[in-house]
Amino acid sequence: QEYILKGVTNLALGQMMDSREHLKVAQQYFQLLGASASECDTIPGRQCMASCFFVLRQFDDVLIYLSSIEAYFPNDLTFQYNYAIAKAAAGKYAEAEPALLALQSGPTADELARDYIFQMWLPRCLVVNGKGR
Repeated sequence: QEYILKGVTNLALGQMMDSREHLKVAQQYFQLLGASASECDTIPGRQCMASCFFVLRQFDDVLIYLSSIEAYFPNDLTFQYNYAIAKAAAGKYAEAEPALLALQSGPTADELARDYIFQMWLPRCLVVNGKGR
């Protein structure tokens, strides 16, 4: 738990301060926990490895880990958001589009309307999938 907290804290600081050093430390904490023999096959361990690869921008690897635990998060909007964004970032636009549209019509629609990342990926998916106007 301590490494997850340190990873998330460094990730938040790295994003707020645009600090590569904090992002690197976050990635290392996520990898340390996620790759450990005692945690590698647990849900938190797989989440940590997905976070590690998210920071490294290795989205195909992110999808491997998130797909392995997807069944445990059917109603978790944060999980669904991250999974959809990872699909889009990996170039899996046909898979990302319905996931993003489902989020847009859900209870967090107002929040997503102000989310820069979401507002960049949904139109891109629509255009690439031939649905741009």
